[in-house]
Parts: sequence; structure tokens; C-alpha cells
Amino acid sequence: MFRKIASVSVALVVAGGVMVAIPAEAAAKISNGVACTKSGSTTKTSLGTYKCAKNPLVSSTKLTWLSIDCINSANSAVKAQKDAVVTAAKFAAQLPIIELGITTEIANRAEIQAKLDAANVRLVAAQGKLTAAKTEADKKVLTTAVSSWTSATRAYASKIRSIDLTIKKLEAAKLVAINKPAELASNVAGTRESAKLICTKGL
Repeated sequence: MFRKIASVSVALVVAGGVMVAIPAEAAAKISNGVACTKSGSTTKTSLGTYKCAKNPLVSSTKLTWLSIDCINSANSAVKAQKDAVVTAAKFAAQLPIIELGITTEIANRAEIQAKLDAANVRLVAAQGKLTAAKTEADKKVLTTAVSSWTSATRAYASKIRSIDLTIKKLEAAKLVAINKPAELASNVAGTRESAKLICTKGL
């Protein structure tokens, strides 16, 4: 009699264990990509918190469980894609302006260079005349002329150096504008691949 009761008790305990284990096992199966029905609902597992939502990385409108890390990473990837489009458009719009600036500065440089060349010719001529001058009056006038043309050549040379620096900066900006789309695309691809990895089905 007691043996029968003990056997029944053991059977009930085993059955009870199975009944408890089933929900626990079901809960453990919740992972990225597992179908769910109530949008916005959340649940916690040993792997973390999951939310019932649509995966931003795919076109499907199917609701599935997604880890919070997956959702955050996916949203960041989507935002990066949108931001990249806007940024690339801005750089594309700047490119013609930069190129116009380079063309303008090159023309300015040519104009200043012509003035510098002319000033150097006059400076050399004034220096020659000063060397050959006999009277103090002539020497005084020519000394002033040499000083003036020296100042002019220095000013033109300084302007040319400034223009060269501006052209260099514009050329660098042009290179950035040209390369930016590829750089953005690479960054977006990296962000998306990282998000896809975090959102791997079964994790």
C-alpha cells in the first residue's frame, strides 16, 4: 500500500516537473526572429530583454521577437543610412562651389603674378638708375622709388602665397567632397553588417 502511494507520489512529482519545464523551455526559445503577435510587448530571458516588433533591417512587416540590442543597433543603422544620404547630397552641392572657388583663385593668382613681374622689372630698373645717379636729388628720388617697388613686390608675393594657401585648402575640400560618398557608404555598410550580426536569428 505504502509502496503504491510512494510510486504515485513520484509519478506526480515527475509529471509536475514536466509541466513546469515546458513553459520554461518555451520561454527559452524566445530569440531574434521568433514570431510574436502583440507589437510592443516585451519579455525577459536569460539572454536579455526582447521586444515584439518589426525588424527595421528587413522589408518584411512580420512581427518577431527582437533583442533590445538588436532594435537599437538596427535603428542606428537605419538612421546612419538616412543621414548619409543627406550628408552626401550636401557635399555634392558644395562641389561646384568649391570648383568655382579654385578657378577664381587661379585667375586671381595669374593677375597678381603679372603685377609682381611688372613690379620686379620696375624695381630692377630703379635700382640700376640709382646706381648710376650722380646728384643727391636724383639719388633721393630713386631711393624712394626703389623702396616703393620693393614694398610692392613684397606685397604681391605675400598675396600670391595667400592665394596658394587658399587654393590648397579648396583642393583638399574638393578631394573630401569627391571621396565622401564612398566613405559614407562604407561606414553605413559597416554599421548595417554589425546590426545584422547582433540581430542574427536565434540569438
